[in-house]
Amino acid sequence: MKKSKLWGGRFSQKTDPEMEIFSESLSFDKILAAYDIGVNRAYAKALQKIGIFTRKELDRILNNLEHIAIEFQAGTFPFEPGDEDIHTAIERRLTELTDGAGAKIHTGRSRNDQVMTDVLLYMKDKNRETQAAVRTLQKNSLALAKTHRNTVLPGYTHLQQAQPILLSHYLLSLFWMLSRSFQRLEENFVRLNVMPLGSGALAGSAFPIDRKFLARELGFERVSPNSADAVSHRDVLTEFSGILTQISVTLSRYAEDFILWSTQAFGFLTLSDAYSTGSSMMPQKKNPDSLELIRGKAAGNIGRLTALLSLEKGLPLTYNRDLQEDKVQLFAIVNNALPAIKIFAQVLATSRFHKKRMKEAIHPFTLATDLADYLTEKGVPFREAHAVVGKLVRDCGDTGKNLNSFSLDEFKAYSPLFEKDVLDWLTIEHSLSRRNIAGGTGPEAVENSLKEAENILKQETNG
Repeated sequence: MKKSKLWGGRFSQKTDPEMEIFSESLSFDKILAAYDIGVNRAYAKALQKIGIFTRKELDRILNNLEHIAIEFQAGTFPFEPGDEDIHTAIERRLTELTDGAGAKIHTGRSRNDQVMTDVLLYMKDKNRETQAAVRTLQKNSLALAKTHRNTVLPGYTHLQQAQPILLSHYLLSLFWMLSRSFQRLEENFVRLNVMPLGSGALAGSAFPIDRKFLARELGFERVSPNSADAVSHRDVLTEFSGILTQISVTLSRYAEDFILWSTQAFGFLTLSDAYSTGSSMMPQKKNPDSLELIRGKAAGNIGRLTALLSLEKGLPLTYNRDLQEDKVQLFAIVNNALPAIKIFAQVLATSRFHKKRMKEAIHPFTLATDLADYLTEKGVPFREAHAVVGKLVRDCGDTGKNLNSFSLDEFKAYSPLFEKDVLDWLTIEHSLSRRNIAGGTGPEAVENSLKEAENILKQETNG
């Protein structure tokens, strides 16, 4: 016999079949099954504390929730056509297995607070998993930076060679970008740790549910202070999605560099075969598909984050069915971002960087700023020094010469302040040695940055 809706008492007509299909969420929210079972366990215990369940009924409820959990693990859970979502499916099954006792499980509870509790538990797990993945990627970037502490390469602005830098400095830039994302995840976790269960549909439960007991059972630090806020807010969900999207964008930027660096034109690195693919037509091809997919999935996450913000911006308080769609975007963002972090960590760990090619690629013009600095140290205002060296570079373009091929007499033709020691300034090593300011690309500055990064990871391990 076809089961009626759990809320069907008010209605005299069946839901239109097309409306059934249009409104279902089971196809995507069944990922919350384990969390929903856990919420039901805790809630059943809270109901027993206020006399809704007898001890015997509670034992039966808990035993059958365990049975349902096993069904999900085995892939044998018997879904019914009338199951709207994972929450009603589990309640319907529990009621079947307990000869009706499970029908009491929803006492004083709404799907509004139940769903939000499930989603927060899911996000807490994914937040911690993301933190672990970010730390692994940071460790890999730090290890690679140590290996390449003396490797030089051209630094770019506007995709034009700008100044020589250390590869270790470049790799540490990823470490520090990810550090900010890690901090955001930790801060977000504090806000995820507030339990909405007990808020009912919007006004709070009319039954004296022990919310602090529920919070302890479910691993929340605090209970929500306002029921209307608890069932209608999605800002912490959007915040978590935003952090993941920002990480996706960060990885996309580095992926773009690595894609360029892996081309024959650059030749700075070779990707592992494990993270590359070939062409079905051209046998010589080795494509950086892992990096291209990381870049592509970042675009998808930007779109989904925009959808979340658009979803929320016009909604009246409190709950509206529009909010069913938040999980579609959230789950997709998580499923894009988390694997991307893990894959990028492995790409970083398995790529080969070509030191000789990187150094050879550095154009002498990247030392032009050092030449202007030389004149500045001789007392020339920087803007004037900039103009002198700019003219010198322009003339190089006209004559085909490079800065490091000028004689002292030729330098003096541009400024009498050029002396013999100017030739010492036109080396990569000298350029780097002048940038040992805190946070700079000089060897000493990079060593300090390496130690600082190491300390961050050590403190976390010791803590």
